Amino acid sequence: MKIYVTTLQVQVKLFLVLTKIKINNKIYGHAFGMAILVYRRNMNNYYLKIADIKIHVKSPFKINIGVESKDFISKYEDEDILLEYIEIKEPLKIDGTLVYDNTVKFYKTKDGFIHELYPGPNMEAYAWVKPVNKHYYEVKYLSGKEKNIDYSRNIIDIMNIEQVLNSYNIFLLHSSFIKYQDKAIIFSAPSGTGKSTQADLWEKYEQAEIINGDRAALRKIDNKWTAYGLPIAGTSGIYKNKKAEISHIIVLRQGKENKLTKLSPREAFIKLYSETLVHTWDKEFQENIVNMITDVVQSVPIYQYECLPDKSAVDFLKEQIIKDRDLVVETN
Repeated sequence: MKIYVTTLQVQVKLFLVLTKIKINNKIYGHAFGMAILVYRRNMNNYYLKIADIKIHVKSPFKINIGVESKDFISKYEDEDILLEYIEIKEPLKIDGTLVYDNTVKFYKTKDGFIHELYPGPNMEAYAWVKPVNKHYYEVKYLSGKEKNIDYSRNIIDIMNIEQVLNSYNIFLLHSSFIKYQDKAIIFSAPSGTGKSTQADLWEKYEQAEIINGDRAALRKIDNKWTAYGLPIAGTSGIYKNKKAEISHIIVLRQGKENKLTKLSPREAFIKLYSETLVHTWDKEFQENIVNMITDVVQSVPIYQYECLPDKSAVDFLKEQIIKDRDLVVETN
């Protein structure tokens, strides 16, 4: 797998514009223009593709690409979103209200939400992320703190990938995502309920492919809900950049026998919402999640499955999936 890292080309027209520019009624000449060009030439550029969203990361320092990100590096130098790292000398002063304080902080300001990063409780912040608009995110970081953000996994945390994807009508579901006969089966449940176990059983007995063991991105494409792999996967360590139309969503419960119950849209909504990462302090974000899940539960077969951790669970569910898929074929 090649990792594509490029440097911005020097553009002569830009240079000509910048070599003589008026700022605060003062004329700045060649030195100013050359400084800007040197800065641009020294930027490192990384291109990722997540859930078919093209993300361009521009940084003055090199970013170490981890195993979780390698499958998501793109060879195409285009973008839907630009994430730009900007070095600052003093901590950013935020004029806003603190609305979330856990491992990170979010402030609501007149210009939107600012995401503040810090290494631990009662420690000083080292970076601030501001979505300027849907297509451009600024990451201002303290000089000398590059080591805190020079790993590719940090990109996902810094951007709040759930926020980025939400703006493109995509949401993250806590689930194991497998691909079976070119369609996605999504196992959703709280941690420790058996998502990974069921995914492993399907891989063992039905040669299904596990795309992600802990998260799936759900997006409606051509009027069909599609699941995407992600560069985050909990402890499963499975990060594949693949997608598939969703055949079924299975909400798991541990049981003493295999019992499958089709959920009503209302029941399914409650189950899926509880396993979705939601920014409760962001009304627009929350409303969009509600709209997307409402659509999913009306479009995709969703079952609650009390099951055993063995081959019988695979056989029992497979029978129902085949019936549903045959019904869809007959209807069409």
